[in-house]
Amino acid sequence: MLGFIDSADSHLMSTRSCGACSLHSSHRHALEEIRKVPISKRQILCLIALAYGNFCVAACVSLQAPFFPAECDNKGVSSQVYGLIFGIYELVILTASPIFGKMFAYVSPNFFLESGLFLAGITTVLFGILDRIADSLQFTVLAFSLRIFEGAGAAAFLTSCYTIMPLEFPDHISFLFALLETFFGLGLIVGPTVGGALFEVGGYITPFAVLGTCMILGSLVSIILLPKSGGVTQSKSPSVFAFLCDIGTLLDVLTIAGCLNLIGFNAATLEHHLRQFNLSPTKIGSIFIITGSVYALTNPLWGKLGEYKFDARWMSILGTAINIVGLLFMGPADFLPIEPQLWLVIVSLIIVGIGMAAKQVSAYIACLNDTINRRGYPNETSTYALVSATNFSSCSAGAFLGPSVGGYLLGTIGYRASTQVILGFEILTLILLVLYKLCGS
Repeated sequence: MLGFIDSADSHLMSTRSCGACSLHSSHRHALEEIRKVPISKRQILCLIALAYGNFCVAACVSLQAPFFPAECDNKGVSSQVYGLIFGIYELVILTASPIFGKMFAYVSPNFFLESGLFLAGITTVLFGILDRIADSLQFTVLAFSLRIFEGAGAAAFLTSCYTIMPLEFPDHISFLFALLETFFGLGLIVGPTVGGALFEVGGYITPFAVLGTCMILGSLVSIILLPKSGGVTQSKSPSVFAFLCDIGTLLDVLTIAGCLNLIGFNAATLEHHLRQFNLSPTKIGSIFIITGSVYALTNPLWGKLGEYKFDARWMSILGTAINIVGLLFMGPADFLPIEPQLWLVIVSLIIVGIGMAAKQVSAYIACLNDTINRRGYPNETSTYALVSATNFSSCSAGAFLGPSVGGYLLGTIGYRASTQVILGFEILTLILLVLYKLCGS
């Protein structure tokens, strides 16, 4: 979920040293920064700990998708409920991250990073024994409880990670934002793939035990490798409420939330749709990584187009239109005279991955440019933090609503009709973006 937006953050940080330079020049300067100020051994060890933690968090949060819905069905838990079980993780991150950020003024972020990894790892391992609980109510309560604690652990780690990173690497911020994003993306790909394979080999408990243990080891690695640091002094930032009171900013928030909404929707519902094709857990896990893989491959292309040729808002419009095409055929929509076919699902997921990359990158760039150039916010760290926090919260909100609403829709109207609801959201977003752009904004 966080990995998809963090790569856009790398565009922000180089503006601290380039003043009136382009806001999108950080990719060109990343290697120059590395050559100017070499990374020390201390920093290399710190980077290993942060990268490993990002990988483990992403792998553990994504590993349930290929087989947990089927386990819920066996326990008599409805799709509405297990959609909420998926979504509660994001809701906890959304609410807990600001709290942890405020506490860094008094407690070292290292403590939250190490304890967050340990908590998330323990809860992941415990999630692997849920199949032994026969009572559906007990199963549901424990699943919710474990996901809540896992989300709190992930929030503690992620908030700490992106606080420690600029403190320890002040000369390499833009490059390392992108690097940590890469490791998070790898985790999102490995999670469902390896999780499905481990499920086939050793049953329900095996993927949770293996990947959860890897995360616990990440906590120990962090204790050993991370340099000690003190509390972080909080600087005053612009009002979030005032920042959101702008149509352009709200449209960017809506665009970003829509991307994670779609990812969360498929996490809770796609496995149910794929059952008709009689696929193994490993194959289902492979299908789940298609969208993220395409996103990762096409993201640099959209970034270059936005940097040199394309207006960011028109790129958002193009990405939304591409997503609409993918959603039309993913089910496919009920009003199309086409029966569900596996190859059609795969092609649709590829199309959606392309559209998501365009939307995510362009909405972030549009929001940043608008905030500084049109709205007159200062070109400084507090503004970058405000834009990043707003977009991060948009991702969490979308990732919570996607599986929560998706699980409910799956249980009431079925997968094909459910995709039409998400399709309607994308069409509404497209209309609003086009109107805003045509009105001269």
